[in-house]
Amino acid sequence: MALTAACTSSSGSDNEKDKTATPTPTTAPSKSASLDPTEAAKADALTAYKAYWTELPKAYAATAIEGTDLKKYAAADALNKATEEIANLKTNGRVMTGEPVLSNPTVTAAELEKKTPNVSVSACLDVSKWKITDKKTGQPAPVASSPVPKYVITSLMERWNGSWMVLKYELHADQPC
Repeated sequence: MALTAACTSSSGSDNEKDKTATPTPTTAPSKSASLDPTEAAKADALTAYKAYWTELPKAYAATAIEGTDLKKYAAADALNKATEEIANLKTNGRVMTGEPVLSNPTVTAAELEKKTPNVSVSACLDVSKWKITDKKTGQPAPVASSPVPKYVITSLMERWNGSWMVLKYELHADQPC
């Protein structure tokens, strides 16, 4: 966005002040005007996807979906998996500490003209600092480790009532990134 500023000197005639003080009108294009509808939809989907990855660790740390906005960004299989995994953590007296790092989320496919628009997203997920911890002791819980801490994750999202939702995801531990 271009900003204009007028600088005036305290010395000078009123005409000179008027000439220098008059800013040149500029209008910056709005975000929606600068993106075509397809690119705007993809950008909105990625924003919701990042929000999902912000809310998911909160739910795993609290062992509860309540108190998070996870249901605002996840539905179907993605929400069911989270609910099951959170229940499992809670039953075993564990929580997730730290956070995963999501990098380079990219829309790899889009079907925006369908009755229910959808996009596929691919990203690199680094879980090296996201650990299962014993809730009472705070010590790391013994778990099988992944062969690689950073791997590709693909997700399917759909737009429901104007909001993008993560429906399902697939971890690709065989595809390090």
